Amino acid sequence: MAWKLSLEGQCGIVTGAASGIGRAAARHIAAMGADLLLVDLDAGRLEEAVSEIRQAAPGRRVSSAFADASREAEVRRAVAEALSAFGAIDFLVNGHGILRRTAFAGIATEEWDLMMAVNLRGCFLFCREVIPHLLRRGKGAIVNVASLAGRTCSILGGAHYTAAKHGLVGLSRHLAREYARQGIRVNAFCPGATLTPMTLTTTTPEEFERVAAAIPRGRWASPEEQAGVIGFLLSEAAANITGACIDSNGGSLMI
Repeated sequence: MAWKLSLEGQCGIVTGAASGIGRAAARHIAAMGADLLLVDLDAGRLEEAVSEIRQAAPGRRVSSAFADASREAEVRRAVAEALSAFGAIDFLVNGHGILRRTAFAGIATEEWDLMMAVNLRGCFLFCREVIPHLLRRGKGAIVNVASLAGRTCSILGGAHYTAAKHGLVGLSRHLAREYARQGIRVNAFCPGATLTPMTLTTTTPEEFERVAAAIPRGRWASPEEQAGVIGFLLSEAAANITGACIDSNGGSLMI
């Protein structure tokens, strides 16, 4: 049987969809045929993303939910909005996240807690809300966007960023094992240096060049390149892939 790189007829949620990898993933997934609920805290960019996708993929149902992934009630409301819009959920992409560069000795408890709340607890909350709906359908896919930092350590973020991304990799593996027999696939996607607003606004020109020089391919990735991997992991072409950490880092990590 030839598996298709298509999401035709499927419906799902993409968080962090207002910019960066999340926005590129939403565009790519819609082009693959899926209907989408886009979730983010940046209301202005979120509506821009919705309009952009509607123009690029006419006929696709695309809606938005303004929500803080770290707040349980807002996550529950966003998932309810997806169900109201589409009647079902087939997949989830946890693409939201924050980056802080504070050196370890300077990380305040409040900053540590914020990092864990957004980058780890937020993914846990969305998974917990979505999985019961996937179970009812007897199938589904989740992609948690972690980071190269979740495979080794961050070169741009602080220790709390690295810890949260390692936690997200562990969460993804555990869920994959727990729900594999029920038809649900869960994978961690670990992108390396990527040209997103979040990374570009926290990187000096000198750091940008230093990072690029250390990558075997010699350059940063585009969000669109990373989006293609996410689309693949959601598709039938990845039907036997679960519990994996899929790297896309230009050769920065080869293990």
